[in-house]
Amino acid sequence: MNKTALILMPHGSKNPEWTAPFRKLAEDLRQDLGQDAVYLAFMEIASPNLTDAAAQMMQTQVRKARILPLFMARGNHFNTDIPTQIAEAKAAYPALDFELLEPIGRHPRFFELMREVIKSL
Repeated sequence: MNKTALILMPHGSKNPEWTAPFRKLAEDLRQDLGQDAVYLAFMEIASPNLTDAAAQMMQTQVRKARILPLFMARGNHFNTDIPTQIAEAKAAYPALDFELLEPIGRHPRFFELMREVIKSL
């Protein structure tokens, strides 16, 4: 059976305080959706990276991953860096398929939530 997982992909930082909320989000989602349903892959600087997440998926039934960039918009990372990382992960693990989703900031509900939070300040 081939299962599909979600990979959360924030930018990355050396600072553990910066990475902590993303690690918590991934763990909370695993509690809700299952341990092999959600992975975390930092785009750069921090680990795990996309190839690390792919290696973790190979230990499970997951063979397709939908990558959700936790970015506000499309930019160079989205247009160039992430596709390069996907190609590298695919070369290392050809049994896996990857789908790059739109950045979370482009989702209308995310944008509306930000508006609500900002107006409430």
